[in-house]
Amino acid sequence: MHERDTEVLEQILSILKNHPEIEKIEVDEEPMVSLPGLEIFPSRRKVFRDRQEIQLTAKEYRILLLLAANKGRVLTYAQIYEQVWGDFTTGNENNTIGFHICNLREKLY
Repeated sequence: MHERDTEVLEQILSILKNHPEIEKIEVDEEPMVSLPGLEIFPSRRKVFRDRQEIQLTAKEYRILLLLAANKGRVLTYAQIYEQVWGDFTTGNENNTIGFHICNLREKLY
């Protein structure tokens, strides 16, 4: 901050202190993951596509968050399974993950 900016800010704060009738309003910013046309609000577990809420199952939501967090990376079925299901793979998970990703595509696009 420049010296002049600091002075102006101090003047504003001084004026505000002298006027207790002025109501303090804070904007609570919510963290969001944003992709083109898609907004994910982790604190509310909500997903919006072009400003319309998309209903996802818990697994679909966790897969979407994982993919969004790893945008531009290729994840294996094993990596997805271990992160979303919290278990080690046994080799039969490809169909399960494929099913959930197929559902995600339908709901999002």
